[in-house]
Amino acid sequence: MWTNEFISWNPLDFCNISSVSLPMNLFWVPDIYIDERADEDKFTASPFVNISSNGSIIAFQAHRLTSSCNLDVHAFPFDEQKCNLTIMSSAYSDEDILMKSVKTSKMANQDSHKNYLTNGEWKFENLRIIEDTVHYDTFSSSVVTYEVTMTRRSILHVLALILPTFSLFLLDMAISYAPASPEEKIVFKVTLILEVSFLSMILNDKLPTTSNNPPVIAKFFTGMFMFMVLGILENAFILYLRERKPKFQYFKGKKFLNRFLRTEEEKSEDPMTCFGTRMAKEDNQTAQLPLSENECSDSLAFLKHLNMELQQIKKHLALEECQDDAPKSSREDKHFLRVEKGLYCARLILSLAFLIYIIIKWKQ
Repeated sequence: MWTNEFISWNPLDFCNISSVSLPMNLFWVPDIYIDERADEDKFTASPFVNISSNGSIIAFQAHRLTSSCNLDVHAFPFDEQKCNLTIMSSAYSDEDILMKSVKTSKMANQDSHKNYLTNGEWKFENLRIIEDTVHYDTFSSSVVTYEVTMTRRSILHVLALILPTFSLFLLDMAISYAPASPEEKIVFKVTLILEVSFLSMILNDKLPTTSNNPPVIAKFFTGMFMFMVLGILENAFILYLRERKPKFQYFKGKKFLNRFLRTEEEKSEDPMTCFGTRMAKEDNQTAQLPLSENECSDSLAFLKHLNMELQQIKKHLALEECQDDAPKSSREDKHFLRVEKGLYCARLILSLAFLIYIIIKWKQ
């Protein structure tokens, strides 16, 4: 709307007619444009203008605009964006045209909340009107800037990206504390890392290319990924310590020799053993003679007695081995358990500190 003092009239002289609509091409129209337009400005201009008796002219144009906006996605998906629409003249300076807004910021906010479509990804928050003068090298131009503030609807991104990633991280920590072997834990953790990698690919498609300052959600995904990798390294280290433990305990030669000698002494005092020795000495003489039934019975009884003694020696040796190795094995298991708990607690404390840091960054 602008004022043309050359076309004013007194309504009383013209049957109380205070306004009239005439073709736009009969009057001077100011040259204005939107500075942030990113492609060809598409608008529908009315062929008529409304002229009031005081000389004010109102022209209506409906614009469909694609504008450029510098997005700051550092706090994605909890980010707030401010986009400007600057209306200015390309041919007239501030001395020729002084740009003013018809509505105040409060009135523009009320109308924007009524007319804005709220079903998209962005939620309209505020509209601020700024009237200013832009200075160039040769002239100054009067501008009116509409600063639009919008916030992103983050619930979908939280349910699709942040919550699944955090759940996988909690599952990773639970597997670390579960009573399972390190090999089984490593298999589960590798599966979880693959799932987090898939979610990272989805995030990469949603995030625009930014500057060297990465978004907080990218730091969140990277941190979760690194803590899961540390969990695999932790279990691999525990597995390495367990593999260093000797799998076979060697018999103690001294105890085995003492037990064997003591058994041999008992055999030498046994008449059955003397009988066996006497039979061995006379073997050459009796090799060609058939054995009697009594001699076969005695030999069979001797072999059974010898087998029972060998079984007793084996049981005693196994019992002594278990008694000697049990305290040492118990101490080593307790040592491994302390190391595993220490690594788990250290990773848990670091992850909690990292999550607090991420929450603070998102709040900022």
